[in-house]
Order: sequence, then structure tokens, then C-alpha cells
Amino acid sequence: MNKITVLSSLGASVAASLVAIGTVVLGASAQAPAVTPVPTTNPPAAQTTPNPSDSPKLGAPHMRGGHERGGPDLGPGGPDGWEGGPKGRGLTADGVNHEITGTTNLLTIAKGDLTYATGKMDTANIQKWLTNADTLLKDAQTAVTATKYERAGQDAQAARDLAMIAEGQMAQALGADKLPSASQHPQGHLGHMPGAPDANSATLTQAQASRILAQTYNHLVAQKTTIKTSDATAYLTDAQNAYQSAYTAYNAGKYTDAVSSARLAGHLSGVAEHVQAAAGAPDNADTAVPVPAPKF
Repeated sequence: MNKITVLSSLGASVAASLVAIGTVVLGASAQAPAVTPVPTTNPPAAQTTPNPSDSPKLGAPHMRGGHERGGPDLGPGGPDGWEGGPKGRGLTADGVNHEITGTTNLLTIAKGDLTYATGKMDTANIQKWLTNADTLLKDAQTAVTATKYERAGQDAQAARDLAMIAEGQMAQALGADKLPSASQHPQGHLGHMPGAPDANSATLTQAQASRILAQTYNHLVAQKTTIKTSDATAYLTDAQNAYQSAYTAYNAGKYTDAVSSARLAGHLSGVAEHVQAAAGAPDNADTAVPVPAPKF
């Protein structure tokens, strides 16, 4: 698979992200311009349990697979066509190897952009995320060899999400058209990578930004009960730090910056979900897992 093919698939995915966040903006515009209270980053204990009706649908189809990655209404964090759930191609050797190949190519592109970005911006997090993506990709390859396809698929998707996040942050800081990979990306798509500026963000109102931040916060709070492994909680901490930046920007009236940081928080929380899922994945795709009783 060549780089252009990989990025074409990537472009379809990130375009879906634009549609998703656009839905949030349009939906908010149709309502009265009420401002949703934005939770503080250190709320009282009574605020740590979000109202179930306000929380994202955790466990919904594709939430782990990437189609709804990044928390509520924040868009996908994985390539179009990836379905890492029960019916996903991630449970076959061919599907996971396809994902690993695509992610390997994407990492090569991101590393080239990192070389260009070094010295022009703070690249500490970019370097960390790409290094971690390399490790996750190696874990995925090891898991495929051991026929642990579900674990391999989750690790590979986490690696791809990290590469996309890194690309988005470099695009935001330096401009997508300035990166060496610009000519390889579908026109206009790189700017909508996780954390990169959104074309519609200039029209965001306080009310719209408040809804996005509140949803992101509820998602992060809900994850505290499900993200347990040390590797996964490290990404959840990164997501919480991004929300801190979003909250600070929101209170300073910088709603575009606030939403960009909230989107970053959502995508990082998605990586945490993949890493947690990989740790709990069955060794064999044919191994039955406990089926919950209908105690709603």
C-alpha cells in the first residue's frame, strides 16, 4: 500500500470528523442560545457522576472501533472502514495486517513531519506519542503472530490514532500546508485531523463551545470507572490535561482554542479506550465472553 492510498483512506475518515463536529455546531445553532455550564477541572464530589442522559453512549457500536472515536460528537479517530468490534475485519489476520501496514506508512509520514517541526514548536508530546505508537504497533505485530487478533486490532488502532493526533497537532501549530507531507494528503483534509483547526470553528459561539466541553468532560469522568490499566490511564491523564487547556481557553473567551483542545482530549481518551480494550481482549477470537443479563 503506498502513502497516497493510505492517506486517501485517512482523508475519508477525517472528513467524517468534520461532519460530526459540524453536526454539533448546527444542532446547537438551532436551539436557544443557552450556555451549558462548563464543569471545572476539579469539581466537587457531587459533580463527578454525570447524569446518564447527558453522558455519551459508551459501548455503542464502533465506539472502540474508531467510527465514533474521540468522545461525543468529536468525530472519528480511525480510518474509514475500520470496525474493530465483533463484526470488524480487525478480528482476522488479513484485516489486522492491513491495519498494521497502513499505520506503519502513516507513522513514517508523521516522523518526517516531526523532523521538520523540531525546533519550530514544542514537540515533546509529538515525540512521545509517536514513540508510543511504534511500541503499540510492535505489540500488534506480536499479537498477530500469536493469533490474538482482537488485541492486535486494538493496539494497531491505538497506534494509528496517536499518529493522527501527532499530525493534527503539528498542522495546528505550523500550518498543514507547511508540513512535508502536505502534498500527499487529500486537499483540505489534514487541517481536520484531531486537534487541528476546524474550518467551521471561527463561527463557534460560547453556547456551542460550552456544549462540546461539557460533553467531553462527562465522557472523561465516565471513563474513570472503566480505564484501569496503567498504560491506558496514562492516555486518560493526557486527555484530562487537554481538557484543562480547553477549560482555561473557554474561560478566557477563546472558544475556537477551547474546542480544539476538547477535540484533542476526546481523541486521547479514545486511545485510552483502545489500550484498555487490548489489555482485556480474549486470547482467541472464538473464546466466549460473559454476556450481561438484561438488568436495565
